[in-house]
Amino acid sequence: MADSEITFSSGDVTVHGTLRLPDGVTQPVPAALLLAGSGPTDRNGDSAVLPGPIGTLRFLADTLSEAGIASLRYDKLGSGVTGLGPYDVDDVAGLGFSVFVDAAADALRNLGAQPDIDADRLLVIGHSEGALVAMTLAVRDDTPALIGLGLLEPLAVRLLDLLTRQITGQVDAAVAGGQLPLDLADQLRTGLADAVESLRTDGTVPDDLPEPLRLAGLVSVNAKTLAEEDALDPRALAAQLPAGLPVLTSCSARDIQVDCDDVDALDVALAATAVTPVRMTTANHVLKEIGQRPSTGADYIEDLPFSHEFSAAFDAWLAALPR
Repeated sequence: MADSEITFSSGDVTVHGTLRLPDGVTQPVPAALLLAGSGPTDRNGDSAVLPGPIGTLRFLADTLSEAGIASLRYDKLGSGVTGLGPYDVDDVAGLGFSVFVDAAADALRNLGAQPDIDADRLLVIGHSEGALVAMTLAVRDDTPALIGLGLLEPLAVRLLDLLTRQITGQVDAAVAGGQLPLDLADQLRTGLADAVESLRTDGTVPDDLPEPLRLAGLVSVNAKTLAEEDALDPRALAAQLPAGLPVLTSCSARDIQVDCDDVDALDVALAATAVTPVRMTTANHVLKEIGQRPSTGADYIEDLPFSHEFSAAFDAWLAALPR
């Protein structure tokens, strides 16, 4: 397996990435663009907010290479070597979510232009929030026809619906545990509903939200990104994908970030595609094998093997793609 450091431009940003070619390439090969999840997650799937390696995208690149498929993974804006580019933190927040979709489009064009890559055999694989970027990219008019789309532990509902569910669950648990008075809980629920309505109505966040909601990211500097991402309904995007496109979706009973019921509903919206559902029992959100123990998030950086359930299904899906 041969790795090459490459760069490409996306707007004003120089994006740094890794092109992986399978061993023994003698003619153009199919290739996959790999898209990382939310936050400062780099080309390997490692996060700057966690004190150790995760490696999900590097694992995917290894698996693809063994199947004879090249890959490009990159440090998106705010992560890895790419960093903030010419911007400061407030500037990046003001750019909105579209900057990540545009970077993915630029990356796909760069991948297709590589001399050892067959530009007629490209696929896109996104993990977590990266799956939303992958679907958004796949329905763009300027995106070439893909031979496959991987949606791994995907964001399968609108972002603000997911945040509402998560925050409400935390508030309810704190009330039940006697850690939060009912009146403060009611303030948080009301403030959350107000923030969602404001973001969906005019793309703003109220300035007087309770501190816990601001700490959860519901602040004005994030408003444009939150509103743009929430406007991308995964199920609506799924229904726009080309008929017959091979699509793989995955989720696990041990994933604390993605509900398999949501991914099942996404599969329904994918009915016109050739969808392959992968349902796992012992993988965490980053596709590592954790057995029957509950995931806490701390297991993301543990030195664990990646899921055998996922690997077997993913290998089979790759083998069935058009070649």
